[in-house]
Amino acid sequence: MQLNITPGPLALFVLVASITPGPNNLLLMRSGARFGVRRSLGHVAGVQIGFVGLLLLAHLGVGALLLALPFAIGVLRWGCFAYLLWLALVILRDTRSQPAAAMQPSAAAPARPMGFVQVLAFQLINPKAWMSAVTVVSAFYGSVAPSWPDLAIAAAISLALGSPCTLVWTIWGAAIDRVLTRPRARQIFGYCMAALVVATAIWMLR
Repeated sequence: MQLNITPGPLALFVLVASITPGPNNLLLMRSGARFGVRRSLGHVAGVQIGFVGLLLLAHLGVGALLLALPFAIGVLRWGCFAYLLWLALVILRDTRSQPAAAMQPSAAAPARPMGFVQVLAFQLINPKAWMSAVTVVSAFYGSVAPSWPDLAIAAAISLALGSPCTLVWTIWGAAIDRVLTRPRARQIFGYCMAALVVATAIWMLR
């Protein structure tokens, strides 16, 4: 079967889309800072497998449906906005409780990174991920619809390039956490993360 995909331009698009800031990378940076790289690997995997799932849904026609129904994109944006605002409140709560937790570690509630299934579900309301998936399916196959082998190659390119890009953000967060040894510095970082999450939430509505 003849392939219609153009791997070079697709690889460049995936690289740019994966390394630039967005909800996923921001959450991964926070996860790396709070839980470390090893405990965040499930989060990284959830982002990548979730994007492959969006590619599949876009290939099956969901992407065209979203583009045909503008209000659907609005629902995604508002859903992502609400989730990110909730996350910002969680970050603020955790940041404010850090001094008390440092004084009484046994009283601190156990924290866990986002689970694999939770990350997969988040991709369904992530407008940036949806638009990237729709672009891959519609813009890199010339004038013909992508075949299943084309889709498999697109998924492979996404996993091969997207995984290290998202891992960079996770490692960056973990590195920042190692530098911030003083409680006050950690608090400032927490407030900055909450502000970035709110800014990202507002950016999602543009």
